[in-house]
Amino acid sequence: MTATTKTQEPSAQRPAQSSWLPKIDPSVIGPGLALILMFIVYSIASPHFLTTQNITNVLVQSAPLLILATGQTFALLMGGLDLSQGSIISLVSVTAASVMMNYGIVPAAILGIGSGVAVGVVNGLLVGRAKIQPFIVTLGMLYMVAGLAMVVSGGSTIFGLPHPDVDIFFWFGGGRIGPVPVPLVIAVLLVAVAHFILVRTAMGRHVFAIGSNEQVAVMSGIDVGRVKIFIFVVSGVYAALAGFLLSGRVISGQPLLGAGDLLLQSIGAVIIGGTSIFGGRGGVLRTLLGVLVIGFMVNGLNLLAISTFTQQVIVGAIIILSAWVNSFRRRKNR
Repeated sequence: MTATTKTQEPSAQRPAQSSWLPKIDPSVIGPGLALILMFIVYSIASPHFLTTQNITNVLVQSAPLLILATGQTFALLMGGLDLSQGSIISLVSVTAASVMMNYGIVPAAILGIGSGVAVGVVNGLLVGRAKIQPFIVTLGMLYMVAGLAMVVSGGSTIFGLPHPDVDIFFWFGGGRIGPVPVPLVIAVLLVAVAHFILVRTAMGRHVFAIGSNEQVAVMSGIDVGRVKIFIFVVSGVYAALAGFLLSGRVISGQPLLGAGDLLLQSIGAVIIGGTSIFGGRGGVLRTLLGVLVIGFMVNGLNLLAISTFTQQVIVGAIIILSAWVNSFRRRKNR
């Protein structure tokens, strides 16, 4: 009797964290210490920082960024990125609002979120099947989808959403379940789902495998194109949900809602959290840490009346420093 040999994935393809609660990794020590230091300094400098109301406000305001960055994590783990997320937010916002004006909240949610998912599918097909570089695809979609958002809205904000639909819409962006803010509940659930996918499913292992070494992944029998489609669909879904929550908070459809710093902050949060910009190492729990660093840093600087321009300099410097540390660690481990 001949024993059949099963093809096994190389150990390099497996994610660094193999259990639900990952071991402490050197890459999270820096941002973790930075977060602790910020809490100490800001608590001393401002009596308003370490209050329940302020902490809750920061977490609620960071919820859409956390959702967005969680989706972005999948793209960076692959060794790419998704530049179209900000435009997806704008498209979801104006689509949901315009549909709600005539057909109500349910069709608005389906078509609004669906429009963002559709962009993710197109991104995935162009990257996974047409084999175009993710940077080129998502850069092009950034412009195309931003223009489409302008077309849908006529270039202006959509106000005056009808009752009671607008109240339900706001509930997603600013409501509460008892004492707990709804956006925070949704963000935590989505992070948990993403973390489970990455550490407990074959598709998650394949995402890490492609980021570690795409050629080895191909030789291991992984359908790389299918995994890339999955990655950009996930990114599109999470960007669409973030856009729906943000639109609910401002109870309007805004064609420039995703045109600010949100996209750059989502990429920055993933990098600050310790996910490798070269792919193959990282995870959504690290991204959670990166989002907390950005959220509380900006909040503390606001309480200290530091100008927005100075805040941008500081955030940019931290992103560069995190990327440099990431690159240095990669060279050292070769």
